[in-house]
Amino acid sequence: MEQEGKPGAPRRELKPSMKRRMDGWDYSQPRIYMITLAVEGRRPLLGRVVGSVSASAAPGDAPRVELSPLGRWVNAEVERIPGHSPEVRVLAKQVMPDHLHMLLYVTRPMRVHLGKVVGRFKAGCNRGYREILAGQQSCPAQDTRTAPPPMG
Repeated sequence: MEQEGKPGAPRRELKPSMKRRMDGWDYSQPRIYMITLAVEGRRPLLGRVVGSVSASAAPGDAPRVELSPLGRWVNAEVERIPGHSPEVRVLAKQVMPDHLHMLLYVTRPMRVHLGKVVGRFKAGCNRGYREILAGQQSCPAQDTRTAPPPMG
């Protein structure tokens, strides 16, 4: 069973369903990739579902995700990916209250693998967390919730 973790950190075994990458796959080559990232603890920091499930699909009370300020930051961060990595196009995205889906198209071979692109995106999301949510905590020095929740 695959293990994953940060260098020097205790490693934990992952269930097959939690495997993040396919062994031996070259993630720098042109392909379409579906990426799903979740907020640590599945906390609904990115927004909330509003509307009624019994409403019609017409605008108004149809179910939808209303993004929080952090959710809007994450949404904008997705749009910035091609600016950092011109070989990557964002084909689709959906920010949910506690996770994010992206459909990324690597249009030509990259010098770095897609994991580096996603890592840069996650760093931008963590920066947003610090700027938006950490400032709202009453006592950051004693509150462990101020550490950015890893997306992953």
